[in-house]
This record gives sequence, C-alpha cells and structure tokens, in this order.
Amino acid sequence: MSESKDQAGSPASTSPAEDVGADTQRRFRHQVCYTAILSLGLLDEGGPLDELYCEHHDDVVFKLSSGLFRAIQLKTRMAGRVPFKAGDAEVVSALRKFAGLEADFPGRFEGYVLASNVGFWHERQNGSNLQYLLDGIKPDSLGASEQLAKKIAKTNPAIDITVVAMALRKVKLWVTPGLDDVESKLREQLSQISEFRGRRYDELKVASEALRQRIFEASSLIGLSTLREYLALCSDSPQTVLNLHVIQSKRISKAIVSETLNRGLSSIPLLRTHQLVPIAELPTGMKRMEIKMAAGGLSVSEIDHLKDLKYSAESLLQRWLYRYGPDRAQEYYEHFRIVVRDECLAAQQTSEQTEGLYGNGMLSELRKRLAQRAATQEGDVPEYRQEHLLGVAGILTEDCKVWWSTEFELPEGHA
Repeated sequence: MSESKDQAGSPASTSPAEDVGADTQRRFRHQVCYTAILSLGLLDEGGPLDELYCEHHDDVVFKLSSGLFRAIQLKTRMAGRVPFKAGDAEVVSALRKFAGLEADFPGRFEGYVLASNVGFWHERQNGSNLQYLLDGIKPDSLGASEQLAKKIAKTNPAIDITVVAMALRKVKLWVTPGLDDVESKLREQLSQISEFRGRRYDELKVASEALRQRIFEASSLIGLSTLREYLALCSDSPQTVLNLHVIQSKRISKAIVSETLNRGLSSIPLLRTHQLVPIAELPTGMKRMEIKMAAGGLSVSEIDHLKDLKYSAESLLQRWLYRYGPDRAQEYYEHFRIVVRDECLAAQQTSEQTEGLYGNGMLSELRKRLAQRAATQEGDVPEYRQEHLLGVAGILTEDCKVWWSTEFELPEGHA
C-alpha cells in the first residue's frame, strides 16, 4: 500500500469537525491574559484597586482600597459570532452568580462586571438587549428587566428577587480585546505605565509573559498536589492549612505584579546541571552530613545549626513547588546546587591546609561568599536568604558533593 493511500482517511491527516480542546485553551489563555491586563491597575498609585484574586468566588475578584469588592466574569466566543444576548444561558448563569455573591456577602460587593470579547447585542431595545434592561432598572422598579430577574430567582429559590434586583443594579458591561489580540493589548497597556515607557518590544514581551505566567499559576493552583503531601505532616488542621494556602495562592498584590514584571525585564539565565538531580530525590537524612562535618572539626552546635538550615532549604523547595510548579522549582534548585557547590569548593580551597582541621575556616569563608550572593539575588531566583544557601550546602554535603575535610571512606551503611 502506498504512503498516500495509507494516509487517506487517517486520523493523523484529517482535521476534526470541531477542535473543542484547542478552543477551550484559547479561551482560558484569553482569560489569563485579560486578567493580567486588569492586574496592571494595581500599579496605579492612589487608585481604587488593592488586591486581585484569581478564580476565587468568580473569575476575577478585586479587593478595593475602600474595603469593598468587585467581581468580574469573562465570557468568550469565537470571532464573528453573535454578541451575547440577555437570554443566553452564559449571561443568565453569570448574573445568577452575581446574585449569589450578593446573597452570601450582603453589602460587601461594590459592583459586578460582565465582560465579553464579542460585546453585547444592542440592535434593538428589547428583552435581548442586556444594556437596555440594566439601564431601565430604577431604585424602586426593575422595569423591563423584571422578567430576567424572575428567571434568575426561579433557578435558585434560596435567593430572593429583591437580592437579584440589588445585584443587577450594580452590573456593568465591558468589552474585552479579541481572542487573538489580547496579548498585544497586554504589551500595549504595559508600555503606557511610566516605569516601562521606552522599553524595547522584546523586553515588554518577556515582562508580559512573566506576568501572564504568574496569573496562570494563581488561576490554576499549580503545585497543590505537592502541598497535599506536605499537609500530611502538619500539626495544625490540614484542611485549615489547605484553605489558607489556596486563598493565598490566588492573591495578586501590587508587590507581586511589580516584582514579576521587573524580574521578567532583568531576567538572568539560570545555571543548569549536566545531569538531572530531581527535587523528589533530595537526600532526606543528615547522618553523612554529621560525620563529614565532624571530621572537619566543626562543633556539635554548628552541625545542629546546619541541620536546621538544611531543613529550611528543603521547606523553601516545597514552597517553590507549590507556588511556581515543578518545572520552575527544579530550575531554581539546579541553579542553587551549582552556585552553592562552586562557593563551597572555593571556600574549601581557600581554607584547606596541609595539616590540621579546616572545617571552621571553610564555614566562615563560605558564609562570607554566600552573604554576597544573597545580597545580589542573582540568577532571578525569588524569595531566598543567605541561610537558605547554607542549607543547600547541607544538602550537598549529605549528597556527598561537598566535603569539610580531605575525602575519606564513610562508615559502612552511610556511604
């Protein structure tokens, strides 16, 4: 059979009637990118926005400087499709969600926003024109939107129609960028911020991608599976700790937006090991570290302290796994291994003597070197201190990559 005949009618060479998966991914990517655009509002000094929460009670929830909140729902359709009408299931579902928030948190929401990439139908002033219905709501009357309000209340008997009316009075309609131009809109919005004006296109692209990735992580709760393993060891209520971590991971503050953008602009390539050393294969014990450091003449108190620092470094790795995901956490870990081992070898070479123990001198020299590293925060690795770097030295010692004396044969069972 010829290759052309073999390919004829093959799934590999035939386009699907509809590509639902790709369509879903485009919509989610649009939501993430538009949320990144919204997050830039946090940088406005003196502005009304305080914090942003991703996928928390709604697609986006802003905490305002007034203490009130604003919920945003994003609805998307492929370009060329009919704009959303008031009776569309997606619209009714969004308004029902707003009414639910109004019922659950009375007086806490300043407003609700329904945003769409294709806009809202407004060819005639009738029951399909959502803006017309919302404009007709008066303090003492629902006007033409009464039927819509009753429909929302009917689907959830627990919500009184008066609560639905209160929610509808707070609804605003926004039109978002299209599915294919939202990323360029993010870069354009970024370029309008004073501290980023004059930046090259490629710099803005890197910074905007870093922000989009941070929003994606907050929206998708990357690392939650790793956190669940950690929770099993918690002394506090695991569910309470989980809830706090989940909410915190969804939170985007001004500091997070600023740090993410600047880190993207000043990104320094991370160092990589020639052989993968997975975080999952961290040396869990501390016995080899004890033996090797004792052989270098270090005191019991210094060894105990390095144990604590080793544990602190391992906790930081778990935090990275939870917050940034396994791939990025692995990159940070490999960078740390190379940097710290390089400084350990340099400290050893400086302190090594022909006779006598040099472990204390090596540790003193290593502290100076790692303090300089931590002060520069080089390598674009976030949220670490000098003590974490010393903890990595403990990991490398247990992993037999660092010695505090001339190398020797470890006792049987510890090699």
